[in-house]
Amino acid sequence: MRLSFMGIIAVGLLAALLVRLWYMQVISTESFSAQAVGNIIRTVYEPAPRGRIFDTEGRELVGNRTVNVVTVDAFVLRDQLGPERRKQLALDLARQFSRSGALTKAAYLEERMADPAYGPFDSIPLAYGVSDSFKVFLAERNEEFPGIEVVQRTVRVYPYGESAAHVLGYIDAITAEELASRENHRKLYSAVDVIGKSGVELSFEEILRGIPGEQKIEVDNIGNVVQELDYIPPRPGTDVQLTIDIDLQILLEKEVRDGLLVARERQDESKEDRFVTFAAPAGVGVILNPQNGDILAMASYPTYDPREFIGGGIGESRFQALLAPEAFAPLHNRAIQGIYSPGSTMKPITSYAALSTGMIGPAGFLSVTQTTPDIGYHVLDKCEGQCEFSNPDRAPNGDVDLRAAIAVSSDVYFYKLAEQFSVRQGYEADQVQQTAKQFGFGKKTGVALPYEASGLVPDPEIKRERHDDNPEAFPDPVWRVGDTLNLAIGQGDLGVTPLQLANAFTAFANGGTIYLPNIARAMHNPATGEIVNMIGPRVSRCVYLPVGFIRPILDGMIGAITLRTNERIGTAQKAFVNFPQQSWQVAGKTGTVEVSGGKSDTAAFVGFGPVNSADYVVAVLLEESGFGGSAAAPVARQVLESLAQETVEEVESEIERLDLDSPVPPFTTTSTCGGYYRSLGT
Repeated sequence: MRLSFMGIIAVGLLAALLVRLWYMQVISTESFSAQAVGNIIRTVYEPAPRGRIFDTEGRELVGNRTVNVVTVDAFVLRDQLGPERRKQLALDLARQFSRSGALTKAAYLEERMADPAYGPFDSIPLAYGVSDSFKVFLAERNEEFPGIEVVQRTVRVYPYGESAAHVLGYIDAITAEELASRENHRKLYSAVDVIGKSGVELSFEEILRGIPGEQKIEVDNIGNVVQELDYIPPRPGTDVQLTIDIDLQILLEKEVRDGLLVARERQDESKEDRFVTFAAPAGVGVILNPQNGDILAMASYPTYDPREFIGGGIGESRFQALLAPEAFAPLHNRAIQGIYSPGSTMKPITSYAALSTGMIGPAGFLSVTQTTPDIGYHVLDKCEGQCEFSNPDRAPNGDVDLRAAIAVSSDVYFYKLAEQFSVRQGYEADQVQQTAKQFGFGKKTGVALPYEASGLVPDPEIKRERHDDNPEAFPDPVWRVGDTLNLAIGQGDLGVTPLQLANAFTAFANGGTIYLPNIARAMHNPATGEIVNMIGPRVSRCVYLPVGFIRPILDGMIGAITLRTNERIGTAQKAFVNFPQQSWQVAGKTGTVEVSGGKSDTAAFVGFGPVNSADYVVAVLLEESGFGGSAAAPVARQVLESLAQETVEEVESEIERLDLDSPVPPFTTTSTCGGYYRSLGT
């Protein structure tokens, strides 16, 4: 009986199992298949805030702001709505945006909705910065606006507006090429992301970008969320602290802009029409700390406003306007991308070439104090082609030695030196080129900013290659003595960036050390503020500068600022009248750069101070603005005078709190390579 009873139970259970199995496999197959198709696991990525950017004093230059963003679900838009419904949705949205105060065209929204860059499960952003009331309005009308959602996102904010725009750079929507190059990147780039396009935003993209958050959700076949499965919050990017001082940056930008405006009101006396003023379309300035290579300010004009790229990005018409020739390339960072002939700012470097080789010395062509006549022009011996080379307007400077030649910028003196390198036995014909490269010309400085140009130091091989590539533009393939003469005074094909020029003069300012310029000082944890990484001085090369080399060059550059006699005036003397030279001595060199195509000269000036313990090197170039002493030197003077005043006030404040009974420590310099200041022993 018990066995029979257990058998009946077993058969019953087996029958129930078979019936249930038959029901699930046959009767409910269609229902379960629909559920499997209808419910989809989706991964939604939440953008992470980018790291902030600070100046050297910790002031925020680029931050983040949370805004409301109207998005549309691409899955709903493209799979659930027909063409007519999508068009009507764009029209209804545009009408509501415009009523809220943000004039919007339906065609723009249709274009955004159809953008192929967005995948089938992306949320397509349509509008940024809508109000909370507008968010409520849309939330109450889900059926009227299917797939539309208002989410919160962070966007960039620029507290100082367009100041330092070329240094900071801008971000914009990632391109297909940029996305492809970052496939499987650990920071999960997608088609809806923004990415650094220039400046620090681009060069420190790996540092500034955070790691997006991930949320796994289950949705039904019309996109409704069934349940949330998992969530990993986003991790913000690392903060970057720059070497830039925003106060100096604003000062330099203002002085460069004002210098151009003043130049546009001055008459260009080189033109036959006496009513023609200087075009002065663009300019650039750089301030370096010669003791460590830090870039304290970098100004390029005209500039742009990075705020135009916030949110939905800059419009196509506006972007094309920035690229138009008449805009003079405002997106172009002239400090590292602009290539200019240095003009007479090359003469201290040519002087070093002569001193370091003995061309100027007891057994050389001239001694340091020996004079040679400058009658306004120089004629080459045994010459083919151009044989006469002259000063501007063939103006004579009388008998000049090295110091006076630098102070009054005697072309003739340096023509004679350059000729000797080509004709005198025992000297290298390309010594000027070698020295230019020793001071950093012809190669990138190594600054951590994108698109830096290398410049050009011409030589016989380059001249021949140019001729072979384009005989019409470069008809003469042979390097001649005249080419060396032009090179010695910073003309011809010699091309440098303003940053290269400023960096070369740091050797004169600190006693022989040339650094790789730094634009960043440190990286910080965004949550705790703790330093993640420090960037210290990076030595590029050492220039041997004993007192016998640097002293006459310094004297000549000081003379350019101060020299004024009945016979001679330093080229920058007028610009530095009443400058506090006794308490804060400046050395500098002007340059006037010839420009082809009938354009006016470009004005240049490089100076540093205070001499013997220089903290600042300032380089200024103003395109088509005339003589360096008339246009660029006054700009540098304004900057240096402000720095001098600030330094004096700091010193006075320090003296007040000093214990005058304590021993005074000896003067020291941070110059790594030794040279002039260390040789003084003070």
